[in-house]
Amino acid sequence: MRTTGSTAASEHLTRLVRLSRAMAWVTTIGIALIVVLAVLGFLIPDWTRNILLARLGQAGAKLPLTASHQLVAALVCAVPIGVMVWGLWRVRALFREFSEGRVFTESAARHLQVFGATVLAQAPLAPLTSLALSIGLTLGEPPGERMAAVTFSINDYFALIVGGVLFAIASAMREAARIADENASFV
Repeated sequence: MRTTGSTAASEHLTRLVRLSRAMAWVTTIGIALIVVLAVLGFLIPDWTRNILLARLGQAGAKLPLTASHQLVAALVCAVPIGVMVWGLWRVRALFREFSEGRVFTESAARHLQVFGATVLAQAPLAPLTSLALSIGLTLGEPPGERMAAVTFSINDYFALIVGGVLFAIASAMREAARIADENASFV
């Protein structure tokens, strides 16, 4: 049995709507978990140490960890976490638009563009965060024990490429949506 073009398109849209509803929930839960775990990560010293190890490698194991150091680490990490949460909030809005059947709109493209920009921003934020953490946590140490460490990973490069691709695609989608709206106004 063959389906007509409009029936097939309707089935694809129905699947997209279902997927988008699920992804909106997954994104909402993810945002909540990121915020809660980030707060706990800087309130529980062992978790803070694990964050420092993840960001700075073995250099993070040797850093002092007092309550004031936990606060400094939390303040430094708040920037990339905030950017990530903002991006996830916007991709959540994108999924919500898709779940309502609004797919090729300027608004949906704008949400994707902001998400792409936040993914792209993670690339320089990761090494800058490691630098700020190492300086901020050793600033009070005596000379010779202060440290300025910058870490890079393949994930930083991946964020740069994926963020750039998402941003470029979303920019093209915004322009296409603008042209479609302009053409629709002539009819």
